[in-house]
Amino acid sequence: MKQFFTLLLGILFLFISCDSEETLSFVNKDIPTENCTDCPKNCTDCPKVTIQIPQAEPAVEAASKINGTIEKFVINTLNYSEEKTSDSITTALSIFRSDYTQLKERFPEDIIPWEASIKGKVSFENENFASVKMDSYVFTGGAHGYGSVSYLNFNLQTGEELSAKDLLIDEKSFIDFAEKTFRKQEKISPEANINSSGFMFENDNFHLPNSIGFNENGIILTYNPYEIAAYADGLTKISIPFEEAKSFIKPKWLEVKQ
Repeated sequence: MKQFFTLLLGILFLFISCDSEETLSFVNKDIPTENCTDCPKNCTDCPKVTIQIPQAEPAVEAASKINGTIEKFVINTLNYSEEKTSDSITTALSIFRSDYTQLKERFPEDIIPWEASIKGKVSFENENFASVKMDSYVFTGGAHGYGSVSYLNFNLQTGEELSAKDLLIDEKSFIDFAEKTFRKQEKISPEANINSSGFMFENDNFHLPNSIGFNENGIILTYNPYEIAAYADGLTKISIPFEEAKSFIKPKWLEVKQ
């Protein structure tokens, strides 16, 4: 009898634990960047850095994985020198400022103040899946800075980042569909070379952008500068409504629990 009650309590505890499983949510977080301890004293032209990113909560394993991936994105964006690595945003900021300071000391008259802006927001979310849009701009000298749009897609149950293969039922079929949409948008006939109007797809073959995003309307394909076109041409974006795209997306990412 004692064993029976022990088993019953165990089952009840398991049921309660599953039933009370916390759902992840996101809050906006401003990363403090004002304290420029690595800049020269009374510096009036130190790097200007703005970082605003979403953070998953509560403090469970899945949220920790998501926040770690977003933090890694910020670190990589700030990484000016491949010779130096960092394991936190604070360290990445310190290296970014230090590299600028060293360069400024060598060429005091020629260096324009660096700047970096990284702003993220949740562009799509349901109980199973979230897509985070990251807008970034970095200037470290030269003729111009570099602005880009990236998407990070997450399984909210595990915190794992999802690739195109994880999201799509048949990646090749979706690529074929996306190419038709792209050609129609850019007025490139089906028979013409994909690069006939000035694009720079490798080997003259259409491909998906480096990251695929979602918003409330559907799938967003964003090609950043240099990805398929010159910097002066800016971003190239394709929007595919859910009505057209849902047959290509694995159902579990679009399901809404009742």
